[in-house]
Amino acid sequence: MLSHSESLRPTRHHLALGTVTVLLCATVAHGDVFSDIKYTDLVARLGAGVPTGLNIKVGQVEAPENAGGSYAPDTTLVEFSGTTFSLLSGTVAASWHGTEVGKSLYGNTISVAPGVNDVSVWNVNSWLTTASLRVGSGGSVAPLATPAGIRVHNHSWIGSFSNATNDNDALCRIDFVAHRDNVLFTVGVNNGAGSAAQPMMAYAYNTIAVGLSDGNHSAQTTPAGIDGPGRRKPDIVAPGLFTSFSTPVVGAAASLLFDAALRDPTVSGNANANRAVTVKAALMAGTTHRSTWSNGAPTSGASRGITATPLDPLYGADLLNIDRSHRIFTGGETNGSSAPQISTFAPPAGWDYIAAPVSGGSNYYSFRVNAPIGELSVAATWFRQVALNFTTSTLQNLDLRLWRVNGSSLASISGAAGVGVFASGNVESNSLIDNTEHLFVRNLAAGDYVLELRRVAGSQIAMPVTVAWYMPATTPTPDLNGDGMVGAADLAILLNQWGTSGTADFNNDGVVNAADMSVLLSAWN
Repeated sequence: MLSHSESLRPTRHHLALGTVTVLLCATVAHGDVFSDIKYTDLVARLGAGVPTGLNIKVGQVEAPENAGGSYAPDTTLVEFSGTTFSLLSGTVAASWHGTEVGKSLYGNTISVAPGVNDVSVWNVNSWLTTASLRVGSGGSVAPLATPAGIRVHNHSWIGSFSNATNDNDALCRIDFVAHRDNVLFTVGVNNGAGSAAQPMMAYAYNTIAVGLSDGNHSAQTTPAGIDGPGRRKPDIVAPGLFTSFSTPVVGAAASLLFDAALRDPTVSGNANANRAVTVKAALMAGTTHRSTWSNGAPTSGASRGITATPLDPLYGADLLNIDRSHRIFTGGETNGSSAPQISTFAPPAGWDYIAAPVSGGSNYYSFRVNAPIGELSVAATWFRQVALNFTTSTLQNLDLRLWRVNGSSLASISGAAGVGVFASGNVESNSLIDNTEHLFVRNLAAGDYVLELRRVAGSQIAMPVTVAWYMPATTPTPDLNGDGMVGAADLAILLNQWGTSGTADFNNDGVVNAADMSVLLSAWN
């Protein structure tokens, strides 16, 4: 996957990387990344207040580009002015590939995170072994601590030891580091539609695997012999001719959200915002789902809207949308309840971090949809627990489900019951093997809904999970009976709901009262 060549057509080379093989490809310029990922929308919305990744430290791991071992960016470029580099695998001639990755990850004009100004860079040979993961060192030797302050770690390379034991050791160790050190790893999948996948590092659990928005990447499930066979990868896609350059686009977006965790007043006082699992959930829930996206939920019958495969087989959660992810992130944390609530509503974009979900228990989140909406997206993601011998792990099982409120109880919208409530998509996500669940619903009817995140009973160790959601905001309408006129019939509905949290609660304060009557009367006729 690593890019290396001045040719304008793709070329492939194999480099010996100890016992690891790494694939390299050429690159050419790609389209307007900023508009594709809705960064331009974010800037238009926030103006000078847009986060930049300021003071967020990142890591960058690169394969050697040539016989001389070039791996690091050209630190003399104006594009990197103001950036401090720590070259942790020695000083050699600059790497063209490392430079191009760096431009998208933290460049002053090309990256969505130009405020990132502290970068640590490794040669992948040393990073996998003595300088970080210590693959093959045995269970008594843990990975080294990530340098202080690094929140995002970008890996625009692929590889394998050609040995399942060592590959799984590497995957366990990167998952261990992600959890222990609170680091979000962005890792690329192989280039080329239908190409063979490579275990490292796309098959890890606690990373975010990145493909291409045009689908020209490997999209195979995790194979037998690798921990967790059958899982779909990538997790998300972004623009780029090759995954070497879509991966740092996602890494930069993560840096932007980590910046918001420190400086945005809606979340800056909340330590749960500054967590890798929260940033990952916000990125995956905020994606742009294109018309062809599907996670395989049946469109009719008793299983309508139910899937055990949360992600699209080619696009994962689909195209990075940093504007929506930022809306989710700064929507703030809404704590779920242990029992359904039908009078207190969560905002249309937000998240919740649960440190240790209860086995057999659920967290519930209520939403009021005042008018039909085009889409609802929910993502829950969590870590696997890696044992200190780095050969075994456990994975808790969580499910997502969307219910409709019917009076004081919950009504299923799975199967035939959902016809007329939503046009397509899934309202249940019940994977047995993934550490992500995802709901995506198109054309959801107005009404009150409850989202349930349930941990299936089991002996697995509880691990942190973040659930994140996005839907368009809707405004309550005083036309309660939908006849196009505000009049006596609507007033009668309001009076019948007096003192409750019904649809006449126009100001969303949890109770229908005089304030809501004032809203209705102001719109009379």
